[in-house]
Amino acid sequence: MKNEINLYKIGGLFGLFLFLSNGLMAQRTDELYASADVESVVILEPSFSSSKTNIDFEKHYHYLVARAYFRLLSEAQKAERKLKTQFEQFVSENEKYKRDRSTSFQNKLTQVERKYKAHRAMLSGLKSWNLFSEDRTADMLYFMNENEERIFQMHKRNLSEDKLVKYLIYKLADLYHLEEYQ
Repeated sequence: MKNEINLYKIGGLFGLFLFLSNGLMAQRTDELYASADVESVVILEPSFSSSKTNIDFEKHYHYLVARAYFRLLSEAQKAERKLKTQFEQFVSENEKYKRDRSTSFQNKLTQVERKYKAHRAMLSGLKSWNLFSEDRTADMLYFMNENEERIFQMHKRNLSEDKLVKYLIYKLADLYHLEEYQ
């Protein structure tokens, strides 16, 4: 039963990859670098390798980063839709009830608008990595290099895969929220 769950998760992740990308192409070749096999791994940066860990972990690390990235992207897109709806409701209420003179309402509207625009900018930054494009940025390679040793140590302590992915999500989100204020 446990293998069935893993196959469903991997199949779902693979489906998400296909949905979010126009093609899963490697950085320098036209080869496909994704699989739904249980033992296979999505390789985001074919040129990424490190002397900090072993080859088996590097493959698993690619998979963990891919899970974290796409989970964060999915959650960010859901949040963006909610924030957009909230902002549109405030704008509509402002126009419908002519609340231009209400300072407290205008402050709330400004706050909702800022939150929506900041989140949209963060989501745009996440999407700009263009993971499966030949024109992708080097951000993923940098991120993977910066966090590999910490994830390897967590892996050696036998922390669950979900905890590793949650940590990577936190670091990815932190990266974009910090960039916004620099």
